[in-house]
Amino acid sequence: MGWSKFKNTYLQLSWLFPLVIGDRQYNNALYGRPRTFADTLQRALERALWFWPRVIDATPWAAGDIGKLQTPANYAELDEHGKMLLEWVMKVSPERGAKLLDIGCNCGRHIIFLTEHGYTAITGVDAMRSAIELFKERAPAVFSASSIHHDLFQRFLLRQPDCSFDVAYSHGATIELVHPSFDIVGQLSRVTKRYICLFLIEKGHIERDWIGQFESHGFEIEYGERPVPGTGASMLVLRRVGK
Repeated sequence: MGWSKFKNTYLQLSWLFPLVIGDRQYNNALYGRPRTFADTLQRALERALWFWPRVIDATPWAAGDIGKLQTPANYAELDEHGKMLLEWVMKVSPERGAKLLDIGCNCGRHIIFLTEHGYTAITGVDAMRSAIELFKERAPAVFSASSIHHDLFQRFLLRQPDCSFDVAYSHGATIELVHPSFDIVGQLSRVTKRYICLFLIEKGHIERDWIGQFESHGFEIEYGERPVPGTGASMLVLRRVGK
């Protein structure tokens, strides 16, 4: 294992994140509010200490809009890899009333597909307000029937009770962009009862020992394709041990 992957996986202080990051930092990232002296100090620590907690990375995504570099237009249509991911979601959870969590729902392409296939209890979270507004505009009935949250993954997950969802899924790059000072694997594992399905871009983002981390939180690989042919991504289906 390379130094970068080891550092980002095992040398993090997960207990530090909730002590440093609060609503002010989340809201600054979501809404671009003016910085205070405390924010300036936070940025200095981020630059000096690679492990220091941060959510500033989400700012470009939160500010995304049509015509910008980060635009919901890039995520409006379901591609073949999205269909592959959702086929696994339906395979591991055929019950149409299963509680599903879409991490990085953007403008709702995955939720629309699953709703059309009969699923009725879907939650989505995304930082990009314009994407959520586009979701509401293009599929108002699906939007109203779902539980959609405009928030950062970090705050959303920390507020969820244990085992809130039967299945969680993500279509990269989403959790791969979360700074490793936040234990995204641990929190995603904590809130998920049965399966986690990921189309994960392992290279080109912050390198981590994804499988090893999920295994340390009580999940095991049911299916893995690394990489999916023609991509730099992996398809990982993880099952909670004993389920």
